[in-house]
Amino acid sequence: MNDAWDEGAPGVKFNGIAQTDFLADIEAAAADDAAIADLESELKMKRDVRDYKYVALNEKRSKVGLGVAGSPDYGNGSPLYGAMGFVRKSEKKSGLTRKKKPGYCHSGCLFFTE
Repeated sequence: MNDAWDEGAPGVKFNGIAQTDFLADIEAAAADDAAIADLESELKMKRDVRDYKYVALNEKRSKVGLGVAGSPDYGNGSPLYGAMGFVRKSEKKSGLTRKKKPGYCHSGCLFFTE
């Protein structure tokens, strides 16, 4: 629009708006877009740094949990271990599962029984 205005009717005002004023508004909006892009890039970098810190923190969390679990004073069954968010040894399931046996109804459909 601005290019056509500049080429087809330079110096003409439409509804009291000059082409040079219109161009200045375009440039101001473009400058805001550039500033926003810079801020978004900075925010992305800050988020990446934060995410890296959480990865490192998770590794330390795991090491602390292993330290508590291996401690003769506490261990993996202690209340401290559970309070830290880990599953205490006494609360763990055995892991034993029993597979269900397939069965058939009278019309031939398949179902499972325990």
